[in-house]
Amino acid sequence: SLIGSQLVIEPHYLKDELYNLFANDPKIFDFLQKASLDGLWYWDLENPDNEWMSPEFWQLLGHKPEDKKHLASEWQELINPDDLNEALSNFHAHCADPNHPYDQIVRYQHASGKTIWVRCRGIVIRDEQGKPIRMLGAHNDITALKELESQLKQMVFSDALTGLANRRALDEHFEWSIRSAKRNNEFLSLAVIDIDDFKHINDSFGHQTGDSVLTAVGEAIRQVCRENDFAARFGGEEFVVLMHGSNTDESTMIGERIREKINSLDLVDKHITVSIGVSTLHPSLQQSSKKLMERTFSMADKALYLAKNSGKNRVIHAGDVSSV
Repeated sequence: SLIGSQLVIEPHYLKDELYNLFANDPKIFDFLQKASLDGLWYWDLENPDNEWMSPEFWQLLGHKPEDKKHLASEWQELINPDDLNEALSNFHAHCADPNHPYDQIVRYQHASGKTIWVRCRGIVIRDEQGKPIRMLGAHNDITALKELESQLKQMVFSDALTGLANRRALDEHFEWSIRSAKRNNEFLSLAVIDIDDFKHINDSFGHQTGDSVLTAVGEAIRQVCRENDFAARFGGEEFVVLMHGSNTDESTMIGERIREKINSLDLVDKHITVSIGVSTLHPSLQQSSKKLMERTFSMADKALYLAKNSGKNRVIHAGDVSSV
């Protein structure tokens, strides 16, 4: 009903009935917490070592509830340290301001070593003076959701055939790499790698063999790349490698190692060869990331074109990207 300009929500008899069931029948409470939650916890803030964790929580993490002593330290030893810091920060903020939600997603280590993702929510219970004395909380297991999220992200940002990053992932990483290069005052080099005579391979041996060649080339590139390099399949028979902290000489050397590794593959009646164009970005350039990406790609493509027209199976560096 409306009183003045305010909406007044009338009590409902079913809500009142349910609240009475909570108060008088423990089986109702047990059913709801087991059916909708993956564990409850109740924390004595006046004696913070003591915290009751329901059996479902320990079972979720692969532990026997009867082995636990209901100490706060028991779960704090299993939670990801970064997530523990976030939870404690939210706890202090919630204690100071009840409107600040105690609600976060945290990672726990299962007894098997697997990561368990848990949404952890809580509410502080205060005495008559407003002092926090207890805290009630609930856990929800969202591991399956997180694993699905990871799989979907992998599908969106990776090439299904080679397992390398795809063009979409490259675009995002390239922009981040340029900002990082400027911030850390380091070179950033780009290698564009194209399989020589790939159409002939497809026409002579079939697309299945062509796919096998693409997969093998992708794996060869992955093996040669350093830990902080970023490899992607750009499309068709073309691959790209971003080389962080590599100047002209270093990037050319890495390009040569990639070329030699691929040339050693024995998949068809002749060795696989690639042509590689390389360009290097100076960290001092102040143009926008988008313009620098376009310029770096353009110069690497020109070097690749020169490599193709100079006999293939070679690495050519375009020279430093010194202006736009």
